[in-house]
Amino acid sequence: MALDIHVLELLASRVCHDLVSPVGAIHNGLELIEEMEEEPASGFLGESIKLIEHSAGQAERRLKLFRLAYGMAGRDQRGFSEVRAAAGGWVEGSRTRLDWPPGAVPDALSGHAGIGKVLLNVIVLAEEALTHGGTITVAGEGSEEAGRITVTADGRPGALNPQAARALADPGAAADLTPRSVHAYMTGRFAETYGVRLSATPAGPDRLVFRLEW
Repeated sequence: MALDIHVLELLASRVCHDLVSPVGAIHNGLELIEEMEEEPASGFLGESIKLIEHSAGQAERRLKLFRLAYGMAGRDQRGFSEVRAAAGGWVEGSRTRLDWPPGAVPDALSGHAGIGKVLLNVIVLAEEALTHGGTITVAGEGSEEAGRITVTADGRPGALNPQAARALADPGAAADLTPRSVHAYMTGRFAETYGVRLSATPAGPDRLVFRLEW
């Protein structure tokens, strides 16, 4: 089964574009309700508004990540600020912490086509591997022509599950994909498309190290 990455990116861009407006409208509606209330909502109404705000915010953060990770927008990023913000939004509220200080990955590395997209997909894969929470650390060095980025997932279980590991490494694994392994598969295919050598290696009982090299 041939997989056309360009068509997939276009489809993801279309889906994200069509969902951004209704999610944004929820935020606008909540702001309007708060402006119309003479006092801050309390009781059942107040708790309902907080729940809607939380869910809408989560949906908005996920859409921003999907737009970059799967859509056209992630192909030609200049700098890593938007990718870093999307990754931070993805883990917000979870048991996993993102350790990616400004400058840890030189902006010069973003000149390699598609590297921001591949990196973001790897971070999502690292978060999926930390089923009990933990810390994801991102660092890089090099240049547009020859660089390396390391994504280290510290926490249990310190390894990908067998399905995800095979899907990541094997282009022929498409026939056996499940909803749990499809992200790993696409991460591997994006890396191949953009000329990134990607490996995922356990480095102890509670550590998994992803290396992106070109």
